[in-house]
This record gives sequence, C-alpha cells and structure tokens, in this order.
Amino acid sequence: MRAIKIDPVEKTVSKIELATDPNRSLDELYRLIGCDLVQLVQLDRGIVLVCDEEARLKPIRGAFTFFGTGMVIAGTGIVLGGSGNRLKPLREGKRTFDLITMWMPPGEVPPPRMTVVSLGGGNVQ
Repeated sequence: MRAIKIDPVEKTVSKIELATDPNRSLDELYRLIGCDLVQLVQLDRGIVLVCDEEARLKPIRGAFTFFGTGMVIAGTGIVLGGSGNRLKPLREGKRTFDLITMWMPPGEVPPPRMTVVSLGGGNVQ
C-alpha cells in the first residue's frame, strides 16, 4: 500500500510501500514508527496520519508540523489515504509532503495535554 514516511530525526520524507494491509494488521506500522500504540489523525478528506500515541511522553528526538496547521507531531509519522475507518493507498505524491512538512527542534515541542476524568463522580484533586 502506497504511503509516505516522515522521519523528523533524519529529516526525511520518503515514499514507501507497505507490505502488509494495515486494515488487517498494524504490526508493520508499529515497526516503522517505533511504537506500541498508534494514533490516527485525519489531516484532510482522504488523508490520514498514523503516529505514536505516546510520543510526547517519551524523550523527543525529532518532531514536525505541516505548514499552516499548528499541529505538532513528535516522532515518525506514516501518511496514508482513507479515513480512521478504512486505510487506503495515498493518492498524494511525495512532493506535496516535501513542501508542507516543517521540522521542529525537540525543545520546541509543547508538552502533552492531559485531561483527568473522575469515573467515581467525586472531585479529582
């Protein structure tokens, strides 16, 4: 399946071909990203970024953003087509992501935002 790999440590945007259908197994994505838990981020209609859900909780070695979005991604990302319900080959070419990807120094990555929800109905302190 056609995809784009964005590696902020190496500062590379690469066209890749997934050997395994990510709708059947995420193992290849876990390996390429270097994580145990992925997050699917809908970038645009028909474009999904797969990234490390816990990247900001780990030591950050590299990060990137897409021009004009304000969204900061720590760690490697894989861009695919489709939606969160069904991943598909990416239609957009590498050149698009070469133009919109901006590298961020690890020290400029904002800390993760967390929300604590009480499941017991009481106050959280």
